[in-house]
Amino acid sequence: MNPIDTRGIKVCARSGPDFTSSRRHFLSAASVISGFALAKLLAPAKAAAQPKGKGKGGGGGGAHCFLRGTKILALQGERSIEDLRIGNPVSTVSGEPKRIKWIGRMRVDRQTLRDPARAPVKIARGAFNGVLPHSDLYVSYRHCLFINGLLIPAGDLINGTSITRAESGSDSLEYLHIELEYHDVIFANGTPAETLLGDETRVEFDNFDEYVSLYGDTLTIQAPCAPISARNNTRQALKSHLRGALAPLYDCRQPLEIIQDELARQATGS
Repeated sequence: MNPIDTRGIKVCARSGPDFTSSRRHFLSAASVISGFALAKLLAPAKAAAQPKGKGKGGGGGGAHCFLRGTKILALQGERSIEDLRIGNPVSTVSGEPKRIKWIGRMRVDRQTLRDPARAPVKIARGAFNGVLPHSDLYVSYRHCLFINGLLIPAGDLINGTSITRAESGSDSLEYLHIELEYHDVIFANGTPAETLLGDETRVEFDNFDEYVSLYGDTLTIQAPCAPISARNNTRQALKSHLRGALAPLYDCRQPLEIIQDELARQATGS
């Protein structure tokens, strides 16, 4: 069965909720609660230590990107994202090739990478149905993948096994992102993933001056090409884990939780 259609990756639950997934959600909920309490306790100290404003290279945390070396499917086959240029056509999930409008570049240093929201997420080869990605894929925490017709941030899919926070011994890493005329889905290491959702986060890229020289400083705002399913705050994350924990007794899981549970099941083979 082809794991990709115009709704992206197909991840279908092969069984109902069980107590293994319930336990995982319960532990995650406990972690969210303890993390929230610790953040409240340390908030004054963090505020004093945190410099105001955002600098280039990752201060704002809004841009979602691919790590340098990611293979993007173009008409001539896969090419490393850093080798692509404005005007090159890339394949999209609809089957219609689209030309690159702009490529944003952002270098982040070791200190910035200590922030979990800025460190890459590693999606291991075969994390989706044992098929995709065809090789390990590294994206930023909030970068969305296209699964079951939904755009889901990679960070919300972390299961500690097939999808994890990536650790790097490098002093810096380079993120790149591709903007098309409209928000769309392209193939990164074979996996359907979003293009740059053009908005104010463009200013976080190191080469934003290039964008201004090409298109002016009036930022056009793009609409998402599909519904976004994400945990946007601690309360949403806690509710999500509680639904998952209670699912064997009363299954009121939302699509995101069902996808998470199935990916975790695939990763452990249970």
